[in-house]
Amino acid sequence: MATAIPTYRRIHAIEQEMKRVRKGDHESTIYGVWNSILSLQFPITQGYVTRPQDRHTSQAGEQGFSDLHVFHYPSTATTATKFLIVQCKRKGDEGKGSVWIEAINQLDRYLSATHGRRPPAARSPVYGIACVGLTMRVYKYDDINQRVLDWAPFGWLRGSDYSLKKNHDKVQQILDFILNNH
Repeated sequence: MATAIPTYRRIHAIEQEMKRVRKGDHESTIYGVWNSILSLQFPITQGYVTRPQDRHTSQAGEQGFSDLHVFHYPSTATTATKFLIVQCKRKGDEGKGSVWIEAINQLDRYLSATHGRRPPAARSPVYGIACVGLTMRVYKYDDINQRVLDWAPFGWLRGSDYSLKKNHDKVQQILDFILNNH
């Protein structure tokens, strides 16, 4: 079990990046925020790698690129466990319902392409985060139906929006849960 990390809001560089996010910014601004958070939460010194623009190919041959894909190389393993994809959308699109649908559809495609044909014995939890601006929603991949479902830690309301600023304590708890349960 990995050690929990202090909240990302205590890291000056992450706080400054979140303050700099503007409605007119490109998605890359959000990639920077999330890459920093993920690198803190899932440190390379503990065998984690956050891969930007990771390529996914479905059984039908369609290709796509997830924004950020987190892998874990436990101990001396030569094969990584792929357990989290984060899809980012620009802040200016926060009010558009269609952008959330697009992000969720991308998570569905990329997680299905990566995990859809896993043997039952290899099924460990896999998560997805859709982030529009500084607001996120969290999902878990359902192996049986091969799609993402709204997810939250036990006792929390599923399908909720979490602000990286206002709800940082809950976002941190979600990330800690994923860190310890993948």
